[in-house]
Parts: sequence; structure tokens; C-alpha cells
Amino acid sequence: MNDFLRHSDDAHGTPPASQTPTPGDFVREATAADLDAIGRVHAAAMLASLRAAHVAAHEVPLPAGVEAMVAAPVIAAGWEQAVVSPPSPAHRVLVAVGEGGEVVGLIGVAPSPDGAATTNAAGETSQADDDAAADADAASGRGMEITALGVAPERQRRGHGSRLLAAASEQARAQGADVLLVWAVRGDESLAGFLRGAGLKRTESFRRLPVGQGVIEDCWAAVL
Repeated sequence: MNDFLRHSDDAHGTPPASQTPTPGDFVREATAADLDAIGRVHAAAMLASLRAAHVAAHEVPLPAGVEAMVAAPVIAAGWEQAVVSPPSPAHRVLVAVGEGGEVVGLIGVAPSPDGAATTNAAGETSQADDDAAADADAASGRGMEITALGVAPERQRRGHGSRLLAAASEQARAQGADVLLVWAVRGDESLAGFLRGAGLKRTESFRRLPVGQGVIEDCWAAVL
């Protein structure tokens, strides 16, 4: 896909001219000192996606009990090992930094699990076969997966998402990957628009998550 990582005007991507990013905005490797901020940013981004997905699927709000579970301290603790002691050099956590030095976004990159098979609505196994997935090259060890991508809602439309995705693609290429995958909840049209604008395509693979009454994650992919 030659237009992979082209700029997007979506909420997660490159901003309109009136919201041009400042020179202080950049992406760097995450450190242990970033964990609290990572927890806050990821929790806020995750809740926004899950709320949109749940309403789109069921026309009712995300249950309060689910919202309470997506707490910043819990999310931060879940990131500690990935940041402090990653299982391999291919596992990376990057953060987007705003002009004031604060963490405003994050992205995780890891080798894609072998065979990215999922289950469809009929209970059958479905393999990503979109042309962007290049016949699921991840199964041959050449795929990298974005394990998380989020920008603080109040800091969107400033290019942070695009910079994070570009940095992740560079990391994937450095590991010899030629396919980049990301799972995104169905119903979050802001995120879907960003991924589409960046050049990824939604594959036929999806998986169901037991969140509230249930939401679906679709697998998006691009050839690097």
C-alpha cells in the first residue's frame, strides 16, 4: 500500500491549518516515569472508543461497572512490564509528548502472534485475507501489531496520532516486518476514519470482546 501513513484530518491525525502542531510536539520511547500519564491517557482513549462501540452495537451506554474497571491506575499497572522490562527488543512502547513536555498519547508495538485467526459470527475461523494484509504475513513472522494506540481526547487534532503511527511503522520496519496490524473496536468512527486516512484497510478478521453486552474488534492492516 504505497499511500500508507498519508496524512489524515481525523481527530487522531494531522490537524487543520488552524491547529498546526507546535515545534515542541514529538514522539519518544516511554520510561517508567511516564506510567501514570500513560494510564490516564490510555484509560481516557479506551473509554471513548468503548463508549462509541457499545452505543453503536446496542444503542445503550457502556455499563457503569465497565467504566469503573477502566481506571487509570489499573491501566498504568498493566503497562509497567512492557515499559520497564519488555520481553524482546521488538516490543516497544512510545509516547507522544506535547509542547509542555507532558505525555499526550501512546502506542505499543509487538510481534504479531502466529496465525491471526479469529472467530466470526457463525463460529467459524476467519483469517485476514484483505490485500493490505498480504495474505496475513504476520503468520510467517513478518508482521508487527499495534497493541494500543491512544491520544488524550482534549489533545486530538494536533497530529499526535499520525506521529505515533509513523514512529510505530519505523519500528516495525527496523524489525524486518512488512505488515502492520491493529485491532480497533467497531463503532468508533473517529478511530476508523483515522486508520483509513492513514492508509490501513479493514480486513475480514474480527473478534468479540465480552465488554458490557459485547463489542467487536476489527483487524486493520497495511503493507509497510
